[in-house]
Amino acid sequence: MRVEYHPRAAEDLNDAVAYYNELRAGLGDAMRLEVYAVIDRIVQFPERHRVVEGEIRRCLVHRFPFSVLYRLVGSDVVRILVIRHHRRDPGFGLRRK
Repeated sequence: MRVEYHPRAAEDLNDAVAYYNELRAGLGDAMRLEVYAVIDRIVQFPERHRVVEGEIRRCLVHRFPFSVLYRLVGSDVVRILVIRHHRRDPGFGLRRK
C-alpha cells in the first residue's frame, strides 16, 4: 500500500508540531511520531476506520486531540487529506481530494 499526501496535510502537521514544541521542547516531535504511527496503522488496516463522509475515513491520534482523515484511492493507495484538531470545524478538510 502506497501513501500519498494532500499538499496541505503537511502544513497541518507542521503547524501542530510547531505549536506543541512552543509549549514544551520535544512535545511537537512526540506528536509527529504519534501521527506517523497512526499512518502506519492506516496502511496496515485501511478499511478498519470509521467513514465520516462519503469515502473519507478517520483515525484518532493517541495522546493528542487530533484525527487523520484519509481516503482510499483504488486498492493500493491511501491518500492522507487532513490532520485535524478535534476542536476545529468538523467540516475542515473534507473537501480536499
